[in-house]
Amino acid sequence: MFLEIEKRGIFGPTEVMRREHEELRKEKQKLKEFSELSEKEIKKGLKNFREKFNEISEFILSVLREHIFKENNILYPMAFEVIKEKEVWQRIKKECDKIGYCCFTPKG
Repeated sequence: MFLEIEKRGIFGPTEVMRREHEELRKEKQKLKEFSELSEKEIKKGLKNFREKFNEISEFILSVLREHIFKENNILYPMAFEVIKEKEVWQRIKKECDKIGYCCFTPKG
């Protein structure tokens, strides 16, 4: 969808969304690394672990809330306004189905 919006000369919202996607990816990777620590590693630095885990989690939650708000109130309404062709929306849907939604696509 971003490329279709940009083809129509609009770049600001898509640039913001891409930047936030990258920030979220980095923080989710940190959270994944923390989740893979051994029990021994966690106990060794329990206070630090809790603080860092909370810091990363709070960042992800905050950015994700704001991101979804921007999608729902800015990006999607603008996309519906500028992308008029039904076949373009059908293509976007197929591509999104391949990629998945919100980092996962439920099975079944």
